[in-house]
Amino acid sequence: MTMPLLIQHFQEKEFTTAYLRIYSTLNQAYTFAQQEYGTFDMWEQTDADTYSKIRPFLNVANDCPVGVGIKECFYNDKYYSLDKQELASNFVSAAGKSQPAVRLASGESILFYRNGHSVDFMVDLNGDKRPNRLGVDFHFLSFNTGKNKLKILPGPTWANGETHSDYCLKNTPNSWFQGSSCGYWILKYHNMDYLHINDEAIKERWD
Repeated sequence: MTMPLLIQHFQEKEFTTAYLRIYSTLNQAYTFAQQEYGTFDMWEQTDADTYSKIRPFLNVANDCPVGVGIKECFYNDKYYSLDKQELASNFVSAAGKSQPAVRLASGESILFYRNGHSVDFMVDLNGDKRPNRLGVDFHFLSFNTGKNKLKILPGPTWANGETHSDYCLKNTPNSWFQGSSCGYWILKYHNMDYLHINDEAIKERWD
């Protein structure tokens, strides 16, 4: 194995570990919050309220409440989709945002973003470092608006049921935030092999 491939393999291992850690961390924090406040549908439907209920149960290194130093907690430049298309910075980065954010002691950053229950948390696994790609070091998580409101989903609510795999394909039939559902794969297989196999193989293994 060549040195570039070794570096890539090591980086994917790091991202996988970080994703599994942040997914577990957020769900654990949400479980504790439920004991005091009930499930998210009983909360105020705002970024600030979600932050205020989840934040006490996180091990935070940098804390950025609404309007306070968000750039210290979350990357404020360009992000890209899985196929390296630039995403709108007003949606996916801290640029110009007033949402609360935190940077954890373990290195991951969380932006609390209640986008009509499509996305509730934007997570950057390695802070300001590259590649800043959705489905690689950048991920969406959301509250489950279905029957099981006790868990946070490893993706946005628009990627559910039979459409999970569509948002983690290289040539997706959905052009909406390609890479946004790859957390489901990481959670199932504990790797990022979807980066190295074709779309047909992804869909076969997804099921």
